[in-house]
Amino acid sequence: MTTYSNDSQRKQTKRSGLQAKPPPRGEAPDQTPPPKRSKSGWRRTRRILLVFALLIVCLSGIGLLYQSIASAQDASSYPAPGKLIDVGGYRLHLDCTGTARLGSPTVILEAGSGNSSLPWSKVQPGVASFTRVCSYDRAGYGWSDTGPLPSTAGRMVAELHTLLARAGVAGPYVLVGHSYGGLIMQLYTYTYPQQVAGLVLVESMDADQFRYPDLHFSAPPSICQALASLGIVRLFGLAAPGYLAEFPPAAQPAAKAQFNQTRFCQTASDEYAGLEESFAQVRAAQHPLGHLPLVVLTHGHPYLGSQGERDWQALQRDLASLSSDSRSIIATRSEHYIQLEQPDLVIAAIKQVLTGKV
Repeated sequence: MTTYSNDSQRKQTKRSGLQAKPPPRGEAPDQTPPPKRSKSGWRRTRRILLVFALLIVCLSGIGLLYQSIASAQDASSYPAPGKLIDVGGYRLHLDCTGTARLGSPTVILEAGSGNSSLPWSKVQPGVASFTRVCSYDRAGYGWSDTGPLPSTAGRMVAELHTLLARAGVAGPYVLVGHSYGGLIMQLYTYTYPQQVAGLVLVESMDADQFRYPDLHFSAPPSICQALASLGIVRLFGLAAPGYLAEFPPAAQPAAKAQFNQTRFCQTASDEYAGLEESFAQVRAAQHPLGHLPLVVLTHGHPYLGSQGERDWQALQRDLASLSSDSRSIIATRSEHYIQLEQPDLVIAAIKQVLTGKV
């Protein structure tokens, strides 16, 4: 009897073990998902991330290819109008027009930050009608090769001096500089005074400019270089400035192509990074210019805000005071790019300095 009873109990226990035990009264059943379902969800997420990564890689490759092909087409469509001169392992583009006349200095045109020689497209032909005139592209801009760092006014003065010597463009020179180019031309004048017959500053920067908060300007955003290499800057015209419409129609396509160059954002950023050192170089070299003919052209159409306008005009007066033979001219219909908005004023100023009738 005892044996039978124990066997019966064991069978009952075994049968009951095969059945799920009901949860205690008042408690909800266990909601934990099965392990297999969790692994399946993670696999699906990984697949989505992989597809997304492959899509980014493919789009980046397409962007790089687009930028490369378009840049090659630009180089073919817009060849350098001047000559490429080696200045020490890299070449700078120099474009000289007009005829040198006995006793008449050669005019040298220097563009502002972020620009090649093309903003002088309205001025150079006019000046070429009465003397020899040369514009050039700083390293990294336009048709010039990329040069070494740091990008400072001191380095650019040395490069320009080498460029003119190796190209056989003898002095004396009348130097014409716009904006940041004006800062470079000031330093060139201080460094090689015997080579300079006159100076025209067009909306020129002053070495003390960044001491005035309203006269600061920003560097190109750091992401610009990455976007340029992927063709995004080109596709959406992100680097093309508003003043591009002021270029002569014939020069606009080449100018637009230059703003779309892969290296453009990096070159502009490098130049901005060297500004403080450039200012210091000019301050260290600065001295009165004696009777050197000097014309300072300043915008007359306000765009800097009330305080910025007062500070800018004060700095322009300081520039005019560098020489005892100077003249200040206000371009009443122009903002920063006087050479594009009122080129005749710039041409007339150059002629005044050439003749010594400032």
